[in-house]
Amino acid sequence: MALHRANDASTVLQRLVRGGLLAPVLLGLAAFGVRALGLTRSFELWVDEMVYTDLGVSVAHGQLPSLSGQPFFLHPPGAFLLEGLVVKVFGLTGTSMDITYDLRWVNAVLGALTVALGFVLVRRITGTGPAWACGALLALDPFVLRNNSRVFLETPATLAVVGGLLVLVWALDSERGLSAKVAVPAGLLLGYGVLTKDALAVFAAVPVVLAVLWRRTLKPREALTVLVASLVPYLSYLAVVGLCGLLGGWWQSKASGLERMIGLKQTTGFNAPNAPSLVDRLVAQLGQFGTSYVLLLLCPIAGLVAALSTDRRRRLIGLCAVSMGGFGMYAALFGTFEEQYGYGVMVAGTLALGPAAVEVVQRWPRLTVPLRVGAALLVAVSLGLALRAELTPDDGFVRVRAWVHDNLPAGARVGVTNSTGQWAFKEDARFGVWPSARSMLDHHADYILTQSLPTSQGYGYAKPIMLDWLRSVGKPLLTFQGPTNGQTVLWQVPADALTAGARAGVGS
Repeated sequence: MALHRANDASTVLQRLVRGGLLAPVLLGLAAFGVRALGLTRSFELWVDEMVYTDLGVSVAHGQLPSLSGQPFFLHPPGAFLLEGLVVKVFGLTGTSMDITYDLRWVNAVLGALTVALGFVLVRRITGTGPAWACGALLALDPFVLRNNSRVFLETPATLAVVGGLLVLVWALDSERGLSAKVAVPAGLLLGYGVLTKDALAVFAAVPVVLAVLWRRTLKPREALTVLVASLVPYLSYLAVVGLCGLLGGWWQSKASGLERMIGLKQTTGFNAPNAPSLVDRLVAQLGQFGTSYVLLLLCPIAGLVAALSTDRRRRLIGLCAVSMGGFGMYAALFGTFEEQYGYGVMVAGTLALGPAAVEVVQRWPRLTVPLRVGAALLVAVSLGLALRAELTPDDGFVRVRAWVHDNLPAGARVGVTNSTGQWAFKEDARFGVWPSARSMLDHHADYILTQSLPTSQGYGYAKPIMLDWLRSVGKPLLTFQGPTNGQTVLWQVPADALTAGARAGVGS
């Protein structure tokens, strides 16, 4: 029996080697291992992922994506359909926090698949060496890891887009045309990416249009077939929305979201009023995401170099990086610039680095050694930052929940001071949004949960002065220092100090 199993394993290995799949399979498994290392303890809970989890749960219950019984149209449902399927198949239950941590494993798998597909794509158009470098960067970059380790929309959306591009690249060459048998599935994958995160139309659709205009990288009929197929997922969704009589609500949400994305309405992100300085934030996070910043800056440059290639497959990937790099620059200067937008830019730029490097070496062979040294250095530093991110505890909300479960009196009341805390403890009646001394007093709350970093930056419900007041009058029952929120502290406030603070209007 043991010999039979060994022979079976040897046969599978031989097939993987012959099919060129061994390298991407091993790389994908390694990427998943890195993501699994700190998935549940090294990336602090984030409000968006709990919102997305609740939307997935609503789909599992047979509804359109909904929050508190109201249809949700700000984002399309691609990720929520996947989440709902996972919740249903695996019977996931518990609080929003519980299910969010379960669903993080889904994104870890999808992120690892993105690494494997990215390797295959780059290898197809450049060779094995550049593919290993690009695959390693996608596997190890700390910003990519952070996105793959939370229930964010960008991970499944980008995987679908990379899958669609791989189908196109696999079929394209300088002589043969793109058949409908290839263009349609490629378009469907690209379309599913847009159905998951509609801003990624810049990654999925814009490069296809540019490919017609730029040196006939795609023939008009080829591009039209891809684009028409890419509309099918979203149009199917709109048909369902229309049958439910909800197109008006969808349009209002989409119009508002578009205004936010292009910067006409600034409510979140670094360009919003009273937002923290982008430059200060970049400097503060240099030790966490230094290599990520390099990849962001290289994205449009690598895209331009790859777009000048005589190989139309390389030009297509270059146009993707040009498109996403341009989108990133616009968002940074004028639009709603939020950190998660960088994920698609980084993936597109990393995929373009391989063909761009090959193009440079073909023109200037003497740059071969410097490019190899630079790539090795970038991978090595990424590895160091990845291990640091994965091994640094960052789970303040989980620690608070454990302490509360063991120690908080049944009749206690706890004020939360930001939206993540609000969603994390919304199932616990003892918690409420009471971020000032007056609101605490009015709701008989003598405990309050704070996070120093978002509060000091003006995010959340509490004013920074609350932190100074709590340090002078409060008793810290639990303190945790993490990279995402700074100091997470659960305070107990004496009744006399709370009364005096309320009279003084502290935090109001």
